[in-house]
Amino acid sequence: MSRELTIERVVPGGSGLGRLDGVVTLVSGGLPGDRLLVDPHPDGPRLIRAEVLSVIEPGPYRRPEEDVCPRARDGSCGGCDWPALRLEAHGTLKEDLLRDALRRIGRVPDAEVPAVRFVSSPRNYRLRSRLRWDGSGSLGFVGRASSAVSDLVSCEVVSESLLSRLPAVRLALAGANVPACELQTLEGPSGGPLLGELRFERRVPGPDRIAAALHGPLDGVRIVVAGRLAASRGPSALEIEAGGARFRVSVSSFFQANRFLLDAFLDEARAVARAAAVGGTSRGALDLYAGAGFLTRPLLEAGFDTDAVESDPSSSADLTSNLAIWRTEGLPGRGRAVATDVEAHISRMREPFDLVFADPPREGLSPVVRQALLRIRPRNLLLVSCDPATFSRDLAALLPRFRVRGLVLLDLFPGTHHVETIADLERRL
Repeated sequence: MSRELTIERVVPGGSGLGRLDGVVTLVSGGLPGDRLLVDPHPDGPRLIRAEVLSVIEPGPYRRPEEDVCPRARDGSCGGCDWPALRLEAHGTLKEDLLRDALRRIGRVPDAEVPAVRFVSSPRNYRLRSRLRWDGSGSLGFVGRASSAVSDLVSCEVVSESLLSRLPAVRLALAGANVPACELQTLEGPSGGPLLGELRFERRVPGPDRIAAALHGPLDGVRIVVAGRLAASRGPSALEIEAGGARFRVSVSSFFQANRFLLDAFLDEARAVARAAAVGGTSRGALDLYAGAGFLTRPLLEAGFDTDAVESDPSSSADLTSNLAIWRTEGLPGRGRAVATDVEAHISRMREPFDLVFADPPREGLSPVVRQALLRIRPRNLLLVSCDPATFSRDLAALLPRFRVRGLVLLDLFPGTHHVETIADLERRL
């Protein structure tokens, strides 16, 4: 039976929180101040989950209904989960999400949390996208609560350049009778070239034929079957310039996804590295979860001899290539690529470090890494996180030995509840 409720606030995970008969009710797509008609479903004795049936009265953060993508609005496309949020309201709600997670999940005292600075982003930001091809003509993101693919014909997440190329990609996939797969794309900051990697879980007939069919709509294409390269045509990597530095990035490697905030992200890391270099003793640094070396570069520029740790083979290969190129530029710091798990490498560390950068995956730091950081106690620590909940857990574990000197939120994922948190930590005396 449908019910009416008003959203009080948003919570980690992006849902709006309201109450039905005093019971906490989480509403997907609900924004503070919204009065909604919802379809509720109990999820245990003290929690209700609900879907929006209609907006009775929009709150102050909601865009006009006609401005919202209809496929995002009805949930048939899961490319963004806050499509109705006004762009200028992202800073307010995302800081609220972070502070709520710090209080409730991390139990971090408000006195330990400094003022938060927010860096906004335009829409249509993605350099990297992960799409699904259903084998029957649809190419796009899957729905929020289903495995059905929503054909991507308009979008506020991916670039206009990618959208313009998708019809030709879709025709090539259909013409080659390509079965269902994932398509990961990488493009240059200006929209081209466009590289793609088709990923199949099991053996697919004619991988060379598929690669030939897609080469053209895609400037470079790789066919990967069960984790192994089966065929390729054209280039598999791009040179991406950000903040005056050049990075080799392969289509299968990790790299920051927001084309508009690459320079701002580097600027934040450079500021921390330069400050840590003043009065340093070891001149040694660690870059954990280094990817292709995006955050390694600021460490080398500041003069730190840096172990950059990355276990993914593709990202590690790009990291090694970038370090070799940067060595010829005469950067003051020397870099060493360490192709192993972060846990294995940091567990062996004994010497003191002036600075550690850590940009873990969404799951955050593992217990092994948290304990190692508490043991080696670097003078400074830059902790980057894309999930307020795991960030709050990790920060709470580190606070006995570190204090937060600065907090920056980069809106790397506008249109979604995700936000990149950059915490500048220093060792307590």
